[in-house]
Amino acid sequence: MARLSITIALLAFCPIASPAAEPAAVRTITLEELSRSLPKEPINVVFDVDDTVLFTSPGFQWGSRTYGAGIVSAGVSIREEDLPDEEQRRKYREFWTKMNNELDEFSVKKWIAVELIALHKSRGDKIFFVTKRIFTGSERLTEILRREFGLPADSPAVLFTNRQEKTAAFRSIKAQLSYGDSDGDIRDSIRANIRPIRVLRSPASVNHDPTHNGAFGEEVLRNSEND
Repeated sequence: MARLSITIALLAFCPIASPAAEPAAVRTITLEELSRSLPKEPINVVFDVDDTVLFTSPGFQWGSRTYGAGIVSAGVSIREEDLPDEEQRRKYREFWTKMNNELDEFSVKKWIAVELIALHKSRGDKIFFVTKRIFTGSERLTEILRREFGLPADSPAVLFTNRQEKTAAFRSIKAQLSYGDSDGDIRDSIRANIRPIRVLRSPASVNHDPTHNGAFGEEVLRNSEND
């Protein structure tokens, strides 16, 4: 009996772990809700390319198998200056030349990008594309995006930031709304003081850099992961 009393007394003084605080709810938005939320006047809109408007994994997968995973990555981790010798740097530049001029012929436009760009075209918004890809002196990506999304021949050319953050590019084009799949896209948008919308990355993408959808307070576009 005495032992039971001691046990009860000890339990009374033992702190009971409280349930872990639930993470903040992710703010999701539908295409219809997004449309209603836009201002009446035209705005400048910027899109990321890889895994946002185009499913580009075929080109990156080919590059990784051809040149090696230490040279080609769909993420942003590999930079030319980090490669150990000139031969690897040559292969790196060769891949990016092929990616920007040839391999996007095997990329697939995402259905959500078709809907979003059609929405912004109908409003008279100015549409830009900014990518962290490496520019090696020539590209057909602008031509492919114009063709796939029915953009005019004089629409702005794609801006390449060469693996650098996009904040300065966003500011230079005076963007007011951005779409991107990566955490970097969202962070750069916030730094540029523009509204970020998260487009979900396809589960089939070969870009395995982690994403934290909704973690920055951005709105996440529902069902946008499907190709």
